[in-house]
Amino acid sequence: MMKKATVVLLMLVCALTALLMSGCSDDNNSAIVGEWAPSTVSIGGTTIAYSELNTENKGFGFHFYADGKCKIIIGGVTNDGTYTFNETSVDVQYAGKSQKLSYERGILTLKLSYHNETTSYMFTKVTA
Repeated sequence: MMKKATVVLLMLVCALTALLMSGCSDDNNSAIVGEWAPSTVSIGGTTIAYSELNTENKGFGFHFYADGKCKIIIGGVTNDGTYTFNETSVDVQYAGKSQKLSYERGILTLKLSYHNETTSYMFTKVTA
C-alpha cells in the first residue's frame, strides 16, 4: 500500500514537473513570427508612407515562421530563406544573400543603399 502511494506521488511529481518545464520554454522567434509588410520609408531624412511610392503591386515583405524559415518577397520575386532573431535584429539569408534588419518595439527596419544614399524601409506585422 505504501509502495503504491509512493509510485503515484512520484508519477504526479514527474507530470507536474514536465508541465511546468514546458511552460518555461522560451520561443525566441515568437515576436516576429508572421507576415510583415512595409508601412513607411525614410529617404534622405524624409519619412513617407510606403503607399506613396506607388509600388504596392510589386510585392515587398517578409513572412517569418517559428522554425527559423522565412519567405522574402522583393519586387514581386519570392525567395525561401532562413533567419536568426536575437531580440534587436534579424539576420536573413536567402538566394546566397544576407540582410540584417533591426527590430525595435514591433518595427522591423531594412536599410538599403542606393547611389550612396540610405533608404530605410519600416515593416509592421500584418498577421501572426
